[in-house]
Formats: sequence, structure tokens, C-alpha cells
Amino acid sequence: MARMSRQLRPSFQDDIKKSVVFFSLLCIPLSVVAENSSNFSQRGDELLTFVQSEALEAQVVALQENVVPERNFHAHRTRSAHHREATENVIRYIKSQFHRSRRLQVSEQVFGGIKNIVAVLPPRANSSSKRIFIICAHYDTAAGREPNWNPLATIAPGANNNGTGVAAMLEIAHLLSRYEYDHELRFVALGGEELGFLGSRFYVRNASAVTADNTADDTAQARERIVCVFNLDMFGFNWKSDLVEVVSNNDSSWISRALIIANRWYNIGLKIRRTQDEFVDFSSHKSFWDGGYNAITLTESSTPWRDSQNYDANIFYHTSDDTADKVNFRLVRKIAQLVLVTTDSLLTDMFDPMRRIPQVTLELPPTTKADELEITGTFRSDFPIDIIIHPSKVEAMLDRETQTWTATVPLKPGKNALRVIARYPLGAVSAVQSTILTPVFAWKDVVVFPNPVRSDTLTEFRVEANVDMTEMRVFIYDSDGNLIKRIEGVADRLNQRLWRTWWNQQTSYGLAVSPGVYVCHITVVSKGATYTYLEKLAILR
Repeated sequence: MARMSRQLRPSFQDDIKKSVVFFSLLCIPLSVVAENSSNFSQRGDELLTFVQSEALEAQVVALQENVVPERNFHAHRTRSAHHREATENVIRYIKSQFHRSRRLQVSEQVFGGIKNIVAVLPPRANSSSKRIFIICAHYDTAAGREPNWNPLATIAPGANNNGTGVAAMLEIAHLLSRYEYDHELRFVALGGEELGFLGSRFYVRNASAVTADNTADDTAQARERIVCVFNLDMFGFNWKSDLVEVVSNNDSSWISRALIIANRWYNIGLKIRRTQDEFVDFSSHKSFWDGGYNAITLTESSTPWRDSQNYDANIFYHTSDDTADKVNFRLVRKIAQLVLVTTDSLLTDMFDPMRRIPQVTLELPPTTKADELEITGTFRSDFPIDIIIHPSKVEAMLDRETQTWTATVPLKPGKNALRVIARYPLGAVSAVQSTILTPVFAWKDVVVFPNPVRSDTLTEFRVEANVDMTEMRVFIYDSDGNLIKRIEGVADRLNQRLWRTWWNQQTSYGLAVSPGVYVCHITVVSKGATYTYLEKLAILR
């Protein structure tokens, strides 16, 4: 575990002091900023700088320790739903963090001894939108992989699962509450998720509730119009790569596409593994799917107990060793940044009926001789997009400052129709142009084998080019320049760019040649032009 050598500070008081300093700074009131799509990209860039690893770490440490200041800073080090005192204490902490913003309306949902904490950022006063966006994370913990774990007597610090998700949610709530949007934004700290998704199931049941005596029209309005849910669940244990897995079903795939586009647009640098599967049910997104709502989960892995590509199994998952010293806070910061700017983008532009659809252009020469062509174009967009060139599916490099893009695409001989697609979460626009490739002949491979060769062994001549060939001949000359043999080649049955022939070391009269060095002129014909390659061949006794 050399990659995890960083340890928690030996003094817990140092952690508390650090948390107090950060939270004091973060509690400074931030002015409300009106939404303005004209400077949206600049705002997204600015938002990225507000997310700090130190603040996220302070949040995770506070959640892990779950300290009761009134009891001489007693640390519960658990948030198990079975432990009422620890649960009530972490609820007070989460509510205090929501209350850092005066604009968030904080309340509790209570059911069967379990509590959800809901912080609502209401839409602007003149908005008629009923759309609701949600960022949620479960705050309860479990250490069920410990052989003798007792939820009332044994610790379950849950720094990664799910201190990382809650910390990211709290920081995003604090930052986005500066802005006014046309749509309602909710932050939900879910309880009882380790007991079978109790918090999310209860929340969805309430959101979908309808009274029996409503009319058809009232029924349609009674169901909350939740259009997008980001569920944050455990994404700090990975020292191998900056990987995040995004789990969605078919209906919510547009949300995962929004994350992928924002990651590229802002150059956040995450490796996004996209899992689109209706049957992946390991987290709270499943409750929203069952309620007919679009939801995705961001996690380090949907199977954290085993290795996968760019991910080593999390041996601390659901154990008492799930502590902050195991968490990669640089990765947690990147994921928090991604959710922050994606949410801001969706709230600002995606559902605005007056938004301007992106535009894209493509510039191509009518003809080219390059089988790999660098192409360019322009785009105009007020919100994040990505650009893909088909049929090769090459991703373009975007220059947001000049609103231009470049890409290098492979071409095939003849006419190439290239389609440039500018994608955004809820749609795409495209431009199509064609170019004709008239490639210059080039040798891709020339083989004379074996070389040297014994006089009783066949020699193979094999040539491959970048274009089709119609003829192949091999002329063998001795050291005096005399032609001693001419051999016709044959084309590969499936590939006219590959030809071959063989020589048995005999002259045109059937006589064995003497040992020595011979010069082979390998000649091919392509599009009426002749090309020759020279190779020496040594014949042994």
C-alpha cells in the first residue's frame, strides 16, 4: 500500500482546528449572482477554482469523527442508522453546513426513526418552472464486512463510504446557492441507505404521492417534476487513476452524457467509465428509477470489492478502516468540480426555451493525397459541447477562446463523406462535407525471406502498399548485372494491396545458381505507374 502512505495527523485536535478554520472561512456570506448565460463559460471556469481539496478533506474528517462538542468533543466515529445518538449528531452537523447559505431552506423528512435532510434552493421569484434538480448522498455508514461488527458498539467511520459523497454535496450546495436559477435545486442527505435504501425509497414515494380524489389534471400536477438526480456515492479510493464510474439507465443516459461533455469542455481530467444498465442497483439511483425519474450515480466502482480496469479492489469498503487517510482528495475534488459545473450548466441553459442551438462548420479541401488528414472548423455555443467526427468517431480538440476545433481523421481512397457532430446533453447538430483521397503510392512492407538463404530453400518475396496494385514482378540479377530470372507475382485473394511470389534459386533455364550475392528488382504497378524496390539476396552453399 505504498500509494497510501499519507496518514491522518496524530492529533485529533489538529483536525478539529483545521475544520473550524475552513468552515469559518466558508461561512463568509457570498453575494447572490443572477444567472447570465452570456458569460456562462467564464462562470464555469471560476466555479472550478472554488472547489478546494482541503475543504473537502475537512468535511470528510468531520463526518468521520462525528464529534459532539457538548460532550468534551467526544467522537462517535460512526453514523450507523442504528446508533441514534450518533445519527442525531451528524444530522445536526449536516444541517449546520446547509445553513451556511441563508438562501437554502432546510427541513427534515422523518419516517420510522430514519431522517432525510433536505435543503432547497428555490427558483427565482418570477419563474414558472416546476422542474426540480436533485443532488443527493447517503450519510449513514456500516462496517458489515467486519466479522464481529456491532452497529451500536463498533465504529464505522465511513470516510469514503460515504463521507466523500456528502462532503461534495455540502460544498456544491454552498457554492451553487450563490446563484439564481429558473428551476428548483434540492440537496438531499439520505438516511437509512445501508438498510436497503430506506431514505431514497421514502423520498421517491413522497415525490410520487397522489391523493385518490384528485382529478386527472390535478394528478399530473401532484407528482413532483424531478428531471435530474445526481447521486454521489463513495468515490475517493483510487490511487491508480482519476476514474469515476457513472451509472445510468437508458432514460437517464443524457445526464451521463452531460458529465462526459463537461469533463472535456473544462478539461477536468477524469476518466469516465460509463455503465448503462437497468439492473445495476447498488445505490440510491435505483429508487429514483423505480419511481420513473432520471437519475445517475457517480462512484469509484459499482463493484468496489474486486479489481477492474484502472481500479484496485477497495479492501476498506464497509470496514472500520474506511478512514480519511485512505482517500484521494485530489480525485474527490475533480468529481465535485464535475458535478458542480454540470449542474450549473443544466440549470442555466438546457431547459431554457430561448437558448441558442450550437452551430458547427467544417472546412475540407476538395481533394487530398494524405490518408490521414488534419481538418478544422468553427463552432459557436453558449454551453458545453463536444465534437465527434464520423465515420471514424475521432474526438476533436476544441479551442474555446477562438471557438475553433481541429482533428486528424483517417481517409480511404476515393470519396470520403465526413460528418461533424456537435453534441450537447439534449441533442446534437451536424455538418457534412466530402473530400476525395487520391493517395500517393507508398511501400508499407517489403519482405525477402529467408535472407541469407541456402540453395535448396525457397525464397519468398512479399510486398504490401497503401493502395491497390495490379502487377508484381521480381527481376534477379547476378553480381555482373546479368538478368538470370524473371518471376511473376500473385495478389492476395482478399487484398489487392498485398502481393507475393517465390524463387527456387534457379535460372530461367532451370540451372541452380552459384552461391553469392544477387540483386532483386521488385517491381509493382499501381494506377498505371510502375514502382521498383531493390533488395540484396545472399545465397549460401
